[in-house]
Amino acid sequence: MDSRTMSVSLQNIEYPGLHLVCMGNRRIKSAERLFSIIEAFREYGRLGVTELSDILNISKANAHHYVSTLRDYDYVVKKNDKYELGLEFFAVAVDTREQSPVYRVAKEDLARLADETGETAWCMVEQNGMGMFIDGYIAGRSIDRESIIGTWKPLHANSAGKAILANLPADRRNTIIDRSELEPLTENTITERNKLRQELKEIQERGFSTNFGEDLSGIHAVGTPIFDQNSEVAAGISVAGSATRLTKEYCKNELAPLVRSVADDIEFNLAYR
Repeated sequence: MDSRTMSVSLQNIEYPGLHLVCMGNRRIKSAERLFSIIEAFREYGRLGVTELSDILNISKANAHHYVSTLRDYDYVVKKNDKYELGLEFFAVAVDTREQSPVYRVAKEDLARLADETGETAWCMVEQNGMGMFIDGYIAGRSIDRESIIGTWKPLHANSAGKAILANLPADRRNTIIDRSELEPLTENTITERNKLRQELKEIQERGFSTNFGEDLSGIHAVGTPIFDQNSEVAAGISVAGSATRLTKEYCKNELAPLVRSVADDIEFNLAYR
């Protein structure tokens, strides 16, 4: 393994054991190192201390200190002579999702939406300009649920993400667009900033977004924002399925009103539960 391929590697920085040093940019060196170790395990899987020290360009002693600390708290487990991430991370992820008001409130309505449409219903939240699907319910099998929940997605290439992006405050929306690479995921992905801004304006006006093969070829989707009691966008929900079933006309004329109706129910429950 080549340490240069490790995107989280903090090269040429010395970390004196577990000593906490506050940097000028308010970052703590040992915390940065700890997170880089976690990311190394995420990328490479099971690792030995020597492999970890080579990847991150730190001494074996330091690598062992950090791994031992993570192991003491069950965030890393040892199997034979190597280490891997522990299930404590899974417990943290579950707790994090449960603490989301949108997740707790939207579960039943999202499941109902999937049943009524016979398709797959999703709930996405935004953080730092990216979207993450935190829940999904499948009526059909057009999309692999487990491969999507918990993964980061660009907002510009899916219906839930565009619904969120369109309804963020203008300055924040523009910052996200300007900083995004607008990577093309398919030939239908919007990659021009002015074109994206125009579509977001239309989404805001009509109350729903569409995705016609922009992130996955052959998949169409309709999304709409979820607003909290302060009228701020808290999430986006969407319904996705095969383009042969979810034609453009069906998406705009029949599916969009249904998705918006379920969003209204979620917003009511979010405000009064």
